[in-house]
Amino acid sequence: MTIQIERVATTHPDLFSLIQELNDFFNKEWGLEVAEGYQNHHNLAEMVCAVVAYEDQVAVGCGCWKLLDEQTPEIKRMYVKEASRGNGAAGKIIQALEVDIQEQGYQQAVLETGKDMLDAIHFYERHGYQIVPNYGEFIGDELCICMKKEFKRK
Repeated sequence: MTIQIERVATTHPDLFSLIQELNDFFNKEWGLEVAEGYQNHHNLAEMVCAVVAYEDQVAVGCGCWKLLDEQTPEIKRMYVKEASRGNGAAGKIIQALEVDIQEQGYQQAVLETGKDMLDAIHFYERHGYQIVPNYGEFIGDELCICMKKEFKRK
């Protein structure tokens, strides 16, 4: 069982399939009306980088990042299929995104996740992200929390 990370186009069918699973999860978890209210944050065409994790040539997870503003990359669309959770794919995905972000010259990354998604919050904390006041359109949003990581200069 080897996890391979590949950078893909935002139109790649494996990425699209995983994103559809993620959207289905959000629709089921919070209802279509609430989930659709966040769709403007997830436009794949805005993503600077997208990666897919493969386990034995099967797509099992994905992640992307986009620019929130000129200096702030935002991690988006992190997802690993339930059957593949715990196999290290998520860690490799976020590491690949962070490497790409740093190679582009950025010193930090932010992200937003569901306030009740404790496993996700703990995952991000293990990877150096800290809870910060909600930013941008998430200010005052009771359903989510925002997190940030500052990268060490190399």
